[in-house]
Amino acid sequence: MREIEYILSFMNDELKSVFSILDINILTRITEIRVRKNNYLLIVIKNTSYFIDYNGDIYDYPSSHCVYIEEEEFDELFLSFCNYSVYSNTKNINNGFITLENGSRIGIAGEAVYEKGEILSVRDISSMNIRIAKEVKNCSEGILNFLYVNSFPSIIIAGKPNSGKTTLLRDMARLLSSGFNNRYAKIAIVDERNEICGKRAGKTHLDIGINTDVLTSFSKAQGIETATRTLSPDMIICDEVSSEKEVNSILFAFSSGISFALSVHISTREDLLRKPIIKTLLETGEFRYIVLLENYTYKPEIIDAGEIYDEICRNNNTDFCLGRNRDYVK
Repeated sequence: MREIEYILSFMNDELKSVFSILDINILTRITEIRVRKNNYLLIVIKNTSYFIDYNGDIYDYPSSHCVYIEEEEFDELFLSFCNYSVYSNTKNINNGFITLENGSRIGIAGEAVYEKGEILSVRDISSMNIRIAKEVKNCSEGILNFLYVNSFPSIIIAGKPNSGKTTLLRDMARLLSSGFNNRYAKIAIVDERNEICGKRAGKTHLDIGINTDVLTSFSKAQGIETATRTLSPDMIICDEVSSEKEVNSILFAFSSGISFALSVHISTREDLLRKPIIKTLLETGEFRYIVLLENYTYKPEIIDAGEIYDEICRNNNTDFCLGRNRDYVK
């Protein structure tokens, strides 16, 4: 409840009153609130969008009774989320989002203004997608009991947006650094967009454990290299790996004996075979398992990474893959 209550604290009294009369079972299951200028407000539950009216009822379709966001109301809400300082949020806004203190990320859409090939600003903000950060304590316990009692492997957590990847990574950090299996592992979180930890002004607003170091606002590649050189972690945790540069930094950390838990976006299981970043990560030979998430079930499919790598090779009609590391090759 406190996650949604925190989001509501930025809203005007009328919107607060609408959400306050929603059924508690609906309110606690909201994963996104979608706000568009001069348009209807929507809530998202299990990847399905619903309209709400001023009496707290939800609908599959809009009507004249549903909550409608006028331009002035939208602009005021946007300023509220920026703590009335757009300037201090310029860097994140130019990257398409605002991150709140509790780790909730607000995706924004507007018009990009370029100068010398780089985004100078984003103006005429027209929509906000509020993704609500949730702490689900012990959601990673089953995975840890299965994979981390007798070893400390590197894993890839894969799933759709809103499948719970960041929530799972956060809970892994909390448990591994707080005495799981009688070990207080040294964890470093590279939290580029401040979603995993909700760190602001030196204070972490989400529970990430007692032996965890956090690097915020670093690029993932730089954060991984800095953590490797200065923090001597047993594991580095980061979200949404997507580039060759990031993989090169991961390889640098592997050379120091560090394990990883990281996430990637996929839409279906077949994407494990098609998505280039999966092949690139598996070519390191360091990742032992892929944890495939269904939407917020935390009952994942745990897949041997070598099996996926072999299948990628077969699909490419090769006898073996010439990767950076050939540990997977039988």
